[in-house]
Amino acid sequence: MTREIRRALVATFIARSAANGALRVVYPFLPAIARGLGVSPAALSSLIALRNLGGLATPVVARLAERRGRRWMMLVAMTAVTLGCILTASSNVWLVAGVGIVLVGFAKPAFDIPMQAWFGDRVPYSERGRIFGITELTWSVGLVAVVPVSGFLIERTSWRAPFILVSFGAAIGTVAVAKGIGSDRPHEHVERSLELTPPRVRILATALLFSIAAEIPFIVYGQWLEGSFALSVAGIGTFTIAIVVAELLGEGLVTAYADRWGLRRMFLGGLLVSGLAYLAFSLTGAALGLATIVVVIWIASFEVTIVAAIPFATEMATEARERLLSLFAVMIATGRAVGALIAQPLFTTGGIGLVGVVSAVCVGIAALLLLGVEEHATPDAAIHP
Repeated sequence: MTREIRRALVATFIARSAANGALRVVYPFLPAIARGLGVSPAALSSLIALRNLGGLATPVVARLAERRGRRWMMLVAMTAVTLGCILTASSNVWLVAGVGIVLVGFAKPAFDIPMQAWFGDRVPYSERGRIFGITELTWSVGLVAVVPVSGFLIERTSWRAPFILVSFGAAIGTVAVAKGIGSDRPHEHVERSLELTPPRVRILATALLFSIAAEIPFIVYGQWLEGSFALSVAGIGTFTIAIVVAELLGEGLVTAYADRWGLRRMFLGGLLVSGLAYLAFSLTGAALGLATIVVVIWIASFEVTIVAAIPFATEMATEARERLLSLFAVMIATGRAVGALIAQPLFTTGGIGLVGVVSAVCVGIAALLLLGVEEHATPDAAIHP
């Protein structure tokens, strides 16, 4: 690993941890935040669906990154995360606070796309699983750094506390990127085109489906824990420790073994195991211990899926990485929006059991699609700018 890569890893690790914390803090405390804003959980779920459409703007992000540089785009995105958290924390007006929540949703993928393309151009494919696995550890770090303490802060102060906390982290992350990554603004703009070949369409459809599958239980798991196991807000915050362990397990597996076992194999395995976990939701009943085990398997396998999928996708369009990654983000955003919209009706109609069945069907179809996509890279493929 070169010094340039090490510095960039540290900078993006700090920034992305804060951005992920800002994005994720809404999920476990959705009922508490909704009560604080004087709206129903269904209304806040609809706002999250809108927030998740932020990925639809990533084709514009890709073009801006091509013109202005990836570092510039990352800095703009982190500034937007900071401002979004401040806006949400500073108002109890539903519309104003909602604008801040949505802004974070648009800023997060605007950071991820240039970051992933930056590493994709500099890291050989044979090492990409490990490097991308390290960057994806920020998904867990963002959760553990924000959510457990937020549960106690919300009970002792108000629902605004986590947004204040994350705004400071996002500001620090912005500075870290400014200091840790050198300017890469291109001297001249070269227009890049992307052909949507059948394998690329399959990988995009797979991203759509596994995102729908994951978002449905993510939206309702706070209500499920409150209703089925009588967990308090602080209890839900503590329960997230199990989720963090599961995420670290999944991300760690990809980081340690993906380059040895193959990204496609890890991707497919994650889809299949997560499908079994979704089906197991209906078996949990009122047993918190069993529910915890199922959630750990679900989260770990989902992390394996997405952490393997991203570096796998980076090598499917080496001539236009940002373009394909932006469409990948569009599919993930669309999947999350669809999942957020249907989660409440599914949970109301059939509880966590129906939620699990629908999610399992989605990942089953995704696995069938992935079977038609071959491992596509040479061992040391990388483009150095």
